[in-house]
Amino acid sequence: MLDRKVKIKSVRDLGSNNYLLTLNAAEQARLIRPGQFFMLKCVEEVDENPLLRRPFTVFNICRHARSGRPAGLELLIKDVGTGTRKLVRMKPGQIIHCLGPQGNGFKVSAEMKNRVEMACLVAGGVGIAPLYMLAQDLMRQNIKPVLFYGGAGASDLVLREYFEKLGMDTNYTTMDGSFGERGLVTEPLARFLHKRAHRNIRVYACGPWGMMQAVHKLSERGKLQCDVSLEARMGCSLGACLGCVVRIKDPHGEDRYLRVCQEGPVFDSRLIDWETEPV
Repeated sequence: MLDRKVKIKSVRDLGSNNYLLTLNAAEQARLIRPGQFFMLKCVEEVDENPLLRRPFTVFNICRHARSGRPAGLELLIKDVGTGTRKLVRMKPGQIIHCLGPQGNGFKVSAEMKNRVEMACLVAGGVGIAPLYMLAQDLMRQNIKPVLFYGGAGASDLVLREYFEKLGMDTNYTTMDGSFGERGLVTEPLARFLHKRAHRNIRVYACGPWGMMQAVHKLSERGKLQCDVSLEARMGCSLGACLGCVVRIKDPHGEDRYLRVCQEGPVFDSRLIDWETEPV
């Protein structure tokens, strides 16, 4: 984990209050694994409000055109409050404090290609953020990723062109029917899994709590491994403040909690107590 002052390269408006923030952070980019996150100060000065940093999952690593070496980070930012609003209004050339990479991300090992044929990547809205790098890692292991991406409307399905350029199969849903299939993203996922029962499939999900809970239940029904990337409010991101805990299922019936910033953000969905949503 590194704490660095990094320069903003660009802030791209994706619509619907979504932005793609690009940072010149080559040193940190070299350390990233899919699913990890960074804590960003949303203003230039360390003592300026808001004081607390905000967590953002890495969407992509920028690379030098000739050498292919890591040059920076791309982060998906949703403008939802004072901090993120200040962050997305910053200009190229400004400097921000950037701590990371942090957390336990997705684990994709060489051994998986002998046990997993296909991976279902399920995203809701900005839950797409950790799945692009994951898709690339899976393809490197000759595991076929299939994307299931849902939102309220077409404008919520940001950055989908990145996945399409990888040549992977994509399934889109919107609640208003403006793009793809009308309805919940779990509906095409359920059909897909039903048709491929007993196949060696692994499921990955990130998005709203209710969506991930539904994905977990579908995976459990099909006896499939499901990893979920959780979101939580973080105070320190170092495990000290306990502000980002999630309740888990203890086999002995006792209350237990894990820290999203340290033990997560990626968890085996079978660990999570889905009836208790984090604050």
